[in-house]
Amino acid sequence: MAEQPLKLRFLLHPDLDRPIGGGKQVHRQVEQLVDLGWDAAVVAEKAGFRPGWFESKAPVLAYSDCRASGELASSHTILVLPETCLGIDLGNYYDVDLRRQPRVVFNQNVYYSTMGAGTKSLEQLAAFYDAPEVLQVLCVSEDSYSFLRDCWGISDRRLSRIINAVEPHFRPDINKQKCINWLPRKNADHCQALLLCLRRGRLEHAVGWQAEALDQLNHSQLAERLNAASLFLSFGHPEGFGLPVAEAMAAGCYVVGYSGGGGQELFRHGASESVAFGDWHGFRAAVQRALLRFHQERQELQLQLHRQAKAIRHLYSAEQERASIALAWERIRQAHRGWLAQLDQIAP
Repeated sequence: MAEQPLKLRFLLHPDLDRPIGGGKQVHRQVEQLVDLGWDAAVVAEKAGFRPGWFESKAPVLAYSDCRASGELASSHTILVLPETCLGIDLGNYYDVDLRRQPRVVFNQNVYYSTMGAGTKSLEQLAAFYDAPEVLQVLCVSEDSYSFLRDCWGISDRRLSRIINAVEPHFRPDINKQKCINWLPRKNADHCQALLLCLRRGRLEHAVGWQAEALDQLNHSQLAERLNAASLFLSFGHPEGFGLPVAEAMAAGCYVVGYSGGGGQELFRHGASESVAFGDWHGFRAAVQRALLRFHQERQELQLQLHRQAKAIRHLYSAEQERASIALAWERIRQAHRGWLAQLDQIAP
């Protein structure tokens, strides 16, 4: 008897049209899965909903349509839940009982993982991650993998790392300007404090440099600005991966700032400098060292930045992303077969 095809449904509620990196990465994974031959789709509130700040060809289904079709109650539909669903009543998820549904947890930020758990964090974590219906936990960085394995005791057998791809329009070969950029989405008070330190601290070699926040931009506009910039300040913390840091490095920027935890693996390439969270004095000093390098050793620094960009673009390419997704979902397929076999054994 032929094996029944699987349906992969990524739950993404509610429909939000503002820059949220996790939502974009859900769409990217679905795109890769479709290209790999899987029946995969994003499940939104409205069919076809797409945030306007990035482009995607991922299929998008309405939750109500999936519920009406009965696929949310099928043993051959695998649901993918974000880590932020911890604490949500899966017994009544938009009027459907999902507790016995085979599923995967896509954990894009381990530091947000206990949100919603309240005073029963240990019990909530056990129910969410250890249930037999949870076939696999996906994460997006070395830091997240170590955290989930060591701090929460999730075995390698049930844990897979997905590579986040940096899109090809982030390029280091554009004529660079003396421009400093940052994203004001997270830790706005830290942004303000650091800017005051920079303005009052009489930085050397700052003449001719312009500083501007990257706000209210779509993804293509963001890439255009980073491609022309020289220095990127990272205020993202905590981060499951730190995609803005990776994108800035791929665009040939010298990055100074927070790794957010998940971005630690990016700074190992050496042409940038991470700063401890909240260390505004250290942050200012790192910016000063960057300006000094641009002033005294610009040619050598540009070579290092191009090598850094090449490393990031290779290690976090669409090809690497697809390979990691293919491997993870083959493991999930095997885990699903085992789960079905267990169901057959306990069936009356």
